[in-house]
Amino acid sequence: MGHEAHEIKSGSSAEAGVKATTGVIVATVGMFNPVAGIALGALKEYLDAPVLGLIERERARREERAARALQAGSEEAQRSLNRLVQTVETSPDLLALMSETVQAAMETPLAEKIVALGRCLGRGVRDEASVDAERLRVRGLAGIEAPEVKLLEVLAKETHPTPEGWYQERFPGWRHPEILTELPGFAKVLDASIARLAAEGIIKDDGIGRVAMSDDDPTEMWILTNFGRDCLSLLQAVSPGE
Repeated sequence: MGHEAHEIKSGSSAEAGVKATTGVIVATVGMFNPVAGIALGALKEYLDAPVLGLIERERARREERAARALQAGSEEAQRSLNRLVQTVETSPDLLALMSETVQAAMETPLAEKIVALGRCLGRGVRDEASVDAERLRVRGLAGIEAPEVKLLEVLAKETHPTPEGWYQERFPGWRHPEILTELPGFAKVLDASIARLAAEGIIKDDGIGRVAMSDDDPTEMWILTNFGRDCLSLLQAVSPGE
């Protein structure tokens, strides 16, 4: 009985330590912004309880997301969260990577993205030579949410067959009409989604310089870049429920 009680106490202490460490990290990257906190405190007497409850629940969700990313980083680095933090503290580059990782994780509801972000941090901690590359991956992942994942999955597929008479059997990339065949709900937002991903270097137009076959023949041929395939593979590597 005494041994079991000791194990329970040790487990509780470890869990409390992880929560405390996570709280400090989250605060460091700005979750509990002092100015915002003061403003919220000053407004409490003017806000309805349901509104305050909504704000507090959102804060709790953001902290949970940050904690999950840090846990994924700890597992990827194959060291405890405390050891991971101690390593991060020794390097300004690792501190920057951790800050960007936690910030991106707090802002997304996408579970696989949170884990993928954490793994980027873990790989950077495990091999400091990869920190710059992992920061770029974190920035790429930060711009991807559920709608962008759908578009990336389409662009990763085999392209549609070309019309009869073409010199190729399939289009070399994805044109708007074929994308909208796969994602009809994107009709009014496709340009915005493409622009966002192109700005991050995740996709590119491989049809630049192509001559249109007719006035209504789109010349763009959107494809995943190597970086885009890398980002998509990071998301797809996360098992359901992780």
